[in-house]
Amino acid sequence: MSLPRVTREDVATSWRDALALWDVRVQLSPPEPHVPFRPDVSHAQEPLAYIDLVKRQVFVNFDLLEAMEATSSLTAVLAHEIGHHARFPHTLGWDAELRVQEQRLVPGLKQSLTNLFYDLQVNEVVGRTHAEALCAVYRGFQRVQGGEMSPLFFFYLAIYEELWGLTPGALVLASQLAPMEQRFPGVRAEARMFAQTFYALPNGKLQFLYFCATFIRYIEKPADLEFRLPLGGDVSVPDVDDLDAAIHGSSRWDEALDEAEEKGWLEPLSTRSREKDALDTIHRITEHLPGKGEGRLRRALVAKHYRRLVDAHILKLPSAPSQPEPYLRTTPQAWEYGDDPSSIDWTLTVLSQGHLAAVSPLRRELEADLPPPSELGVPSVEIYLDTSGSMPNPETSLNAMTLAAQVLSASALRKKATVRGIVYSHDNPQVSPWMYDEEKARDFLLTYIGGGTQFPFDLLDRLSRERPDAIRIIISDGDFLANLRAEEDLEPVLASIRRSRLVVAFLAHPNEQRAREALAPLLRERRFRLVLVQWPSDFAKAAGDLAQALLEK
Repeated sequence: MSLPRVTREDVATSWRDALALWDVRVQLSPPEPHVPFRPDVSHAQEPLAYIDLVKRQVFVNFDLLEAMEATSSLTAVLAHEIGHHARFPHTLGWDAELRVQEQRLVPGLKQSLTNLFYDLQVNEVVGRTHAEALCAVYRGFQRVQGGEMSPLFFFYLAIYEELWGLTPGALVLASQLAPMEQRFPGVRAEARMFAQTFYALPNGKLQFLYFCATFIRYIEKPADLEFRLPLGGDVSVPDVDDLDAAIHGSSRWDEALDEAEEKGWLEPLSTRSREKDALDTIHRITEHLPGKGEGRLRRALVAKHYRRLVDAHILKLPSAPSQPEPYLRTTPQAWEYGDDPSSIDWTLTVLSQGHLAAVSPLRRELEADLPPPSELGVPSVEIYLDTSGSMPNPETSLNAMTLAAQVLSASALRKKATVRGIVYSHDNPQVSPWMYDEEKARDFLLTYIGGGTQFPFDLLDRLSRERPDAIRIIISDGDFLANLRAEEDLEPVLASIRRSRLVVAFLAHPNEQRAREALAPLLRERRFRLVLVQWPSDFAKAAGDLAQALLEK
């Protein structure tokens, strides 16, 4: 592909100079021309530059750079990209922390501000020697994009005017100076104060809190916020593990939040709650992320959150080393030239070979004493989970019944049992295959249907015929009692219980007497048990106790 008005020599020189600006060694390939993501749209809608971390490759949109009349700014553009990779944000774990905090400070924010925050840090360094080149990029961007300038972009450029000692209107449109001052009184003074304060703060946490507290004034509708920057969108999105660690490690920000309150940037603790529900945080930080298709990222984060809760309610298995120390000797074999001499068992050789020991030694290897692959006597477990509208969607709010099902499932799987889940509500229950993997079981048990409650007694009958002698656990509330009363023929239900090793009704119900009256026909069966909890919040602990009673020898 040809490079318009930019030669290969120009690219090589600019790349060398950009690396020298940061004085770092990076494992990145020299820049290549950007291939349009969507050939049917204008090149102005494509990114100006970015780094593909999978290929370790820098790409530059030379067509857009030429349209912006900023080809002489190539060194500054490349230095900007290297700055993101080398220092700001440097790690995606840090980016994940900022994304979590910004959703708490600016609730409902549609588009993340973190890239804009990093640009302010990168451009301060690059602008020390290439300020005019960066200005050419921002001016050219405004010419190419056209349209009305947003308050957010106006304030952002005004900061650079103050930082680089430019006259008002050198970067922003001069025609916008008076209207913006009228809409946001003191905007120029605030830009000057930001430039003087932001870069003098001692650490990135305080910088980001000050950044959010200042920029929120220029975000009129956080839920509708959409903006484009000429050097924006070039920071990769953190992965599941980074976001999960940030969500559950937010206490590291407490000291910075206290200091921000003392400085008056944030509201005091009495009116601004720091302790947000983790599931609510997951929902907000994943709502605007690209590539969240079908909620896979959100579901993965939710599953990790429930995993933590499950581990808090069941005993962890003693951890065996992944490579146990070998000490058991194997069957003796003839030692041959080229084999390891240390494998020769001389004692056995002398005893068995006699005077031929020196010419015909025997070798024996050492192997580890591995634990048995499964624990005998652990039955299969079938879990019937009520997901009617009386309990919330487990992906948005903590669902105590879902958590109880996961506690029981994890307990059984960690004992090397197999588990099958049945998620039901009014109709069309979801049935899993028999599962051997804890993560797959956890993901299935996050399924939610909603609506009314109708226990699938016909399914219970059919599945008990397919695999009798399994433990079957019904997780519900008082709705199960109503379903049983409405069942005209209890004989198939009783037959299902008799075929099973055990059927347990694990219910949230405050009145034990009424529950026993409703379940009297079932309680006469020796393979039926009733376990009641007073409140849904008791489900998880009770599930741990139930799992231990059912599965421990």
